[in-house]
Amino acid sequence: MSLTNFKPRRLDYIIKIVFADEGQVLETKAMRRMVVGKTQIVAIELFAVTATYIVLFTFTFSVIMPAQSVLFTFLPMNISLLFLPHGVRILAIYLYGWRAALYLLPAHLATWAYLYFYLGSEQSISSAVVSIAASLLAMLIVFQKVEGVNSVTKKDDWKRILLAGAIASLLNGLGHATLYGMAGGLNMEWIMITLGFMIGDVSGLFFLMVIMIYVFRLIGHKTAS
Repeated sequence: MSLTNFKPRRLDYIIKIVFADEGQVLETKAMRRMVVGKTQIVAIELFAVTATYIVLFTFTFSVIMPAQSVLFTFLPMNISLLFLPHGVRILAIYLYGWRAALYLLPAHLATWAYLYFYLGSEQSISSAVVSIAASLLAMLIVFQKVEGVNSVTKKDDWKRILLAGAIASLLNGLGHATLYGMAGGLNMEWIMITLGFMIGDVSGLFFLMVIMIYVFRLIGHKTAS
């Protein structure tokens, strides 16, 4: 059997060349490069989401929240009026789809461990699942699907991202209020936690998107010139 006249077919993600006379099965070098390339892409996406979330989380708790505690002494320590990591959650799900949940989970667990073991916070580890699930559900409600995209192709996407971020913040606030044992009745503490998460998440997403839009325009102008 001549290799020059043989055209291997693609079967899922494995291309095999089968020699009928010897019964040998060989994996092509092209397929190896494809698998390695996909693995590297996933690793880069995981690192980018995790690093960005942790950096912005650290900035929020080390800079924003200390300033907030001076101006708004009545707010609980688990609420930030400008929570930048929420923007990472929404944008990661928009870009990477369902797999963003796996990218976000390590960062959420790392930041929860910091709060719980280092700062002595009483925040439940389940809060990570609540925040990610709320963001996924909100994106699914607004976009009807969560598959991920390569880039922002429509201007309306930015509006829908903000809408999804607002819905996610509402679900996030309700979920955390319930998680902290305030689902038994409507009281001021319940309302404060829900509104606190909504304000912090929406403002954080808006602030982060403004920065991203400015960066994208700057890159576009440099590319055009």
